[in-house]
Amino acid sequence: MLPRMIDIARAKLPGGDIGEYQIGRAKTLSAVLLSAVGVSAAQFVELVRDATTDDDVAESLWPGDTAALEALSARLPRITVAHVPPELQPDFQRLYGRDLPSDRCVFDVLDADDAQAFPDQRPNQAMQRTAPRPDA
Repeated sequence: MLPRMIDIARAKLPGGDIGEYQIGRAKTLSAVLLSAVGVSAAQFVELVRDATTDDDVAESLWPGDTAALEALSARLPRITVAHVPPELQPDFQRLYGRDLPSDRCVFDVLDADDAQAFPDQRPNQAMQRTAPRPDA
């Protein structure tokens, strides 16, 4: 999630083209991450602007505190299409499609979108995850 957010933040900088992407919108994955680290979207964009590398951004957000990162890393991959809040569903469906299975992980949806938007940037990941069952 963080690399995607960093790319979006860079697109918000002068000369960038953010298109329809957004960062920090209420009830989005980026908002969850920003809230967890106590940074606003504007502060995040400034942090990205001032960082030399993506690792610098990560270190600024989690300076030695891996517990918060581990908790967030465990939580976010469990979010599925079924968890998209009702007020975000129209935009989500417009951007990613209406026929997605409810148990499809949102990260997989975002990965597929990135692979389609930037086919030469990274290999297309064919594997899809489904959310772990609560008893798993």
